[in-house]
Amino acid sequence: MRNTVLSSVRQSLCSARFWLGAVFIAAVLFLTNMDAVTEALRTDEPLAWGYHGDFILQALTGDGLTICLPIVCALPYAASYVDDVKTNFIKLYIYRTSNRGYILGKAAGCLASGGAVIVLGLWLAYGVSAALFSPLEGPLDPDAPDPAYTMTLLRNCGLIFLSGGFWSLFGMTMSALMESKYIAYAAPFIFYYVLIILCERYFTSLYVVYPKAWLAPGEEWAMGRWGPALVILELIVVTALCFGAAVRKRVRSL
Repeated sequence: MRNTVLSSVRQSLCSARFWLGAVFIAAVLFLTNMDAVTEALRTDEPLAWGYHGDFILQALTGDGLTICLPIVCALPYAASYVDDVKTNFIKLYIYRTSNRGYILGKAAGCLASGGAVIVLGLWLAYGVSAALFSPLEGPLDPDAPDPAYTMTLLRNCGLIFLSGGFWSLFGMTMSALMESKYIAYAAPFIFYYVLIILCERYFTSLYVVYPKAWLAPGEEWAMGRWGPALVILELIVVTALCFGAAVRKRVRSL
């Protein structure tokens, strides 16, 4: 079973759609903040030391990542289960392993690819930002506070990974229930924006299920970053159980 899980994770991380998704995330972070890029490149004054890191942090909390996150994280692997069913590959796969191994492998691959594609895209954007803006930055002011953008990015990566993994797993679960490949891509996007609309327009105090707050939690979280992490983990467990129930029901009908 361990080999099955590792094989699924390896397959999900080595696909062309995974790497294209990471490049797309990096491109979106720059394209949606083109005004800041243009202003930084045109200014005659040296940029503040650490500007390249601050640029990524601001892009992380902008609308660019919010718009594409639920779609991009589902692209690498969320439709893999429906593909197995439609091609009858699931029969051969389960025959070689087991129902439990197959379910765990699919869930692990979905979580890994959905979370890693966003994190990898973020660090690709950080590398481009460092190469682009670091030569334009001025010297470090010894009296200025040390910017903590690196640690902030590292801490946010955990939440971003969990959030991306959940949306990918949610797409695969909904596609398993409806047996539609397109549902794997559409369901995360629809549910994502339903939660945003509910939290921004009708239930403003319901920040626990506010997807934007999962990426950059504010002071309203009593436990800091652990609060949204626990919420997302609970959602992942519930979604994985629903996926397992759907797969077991489908396997019994084969």
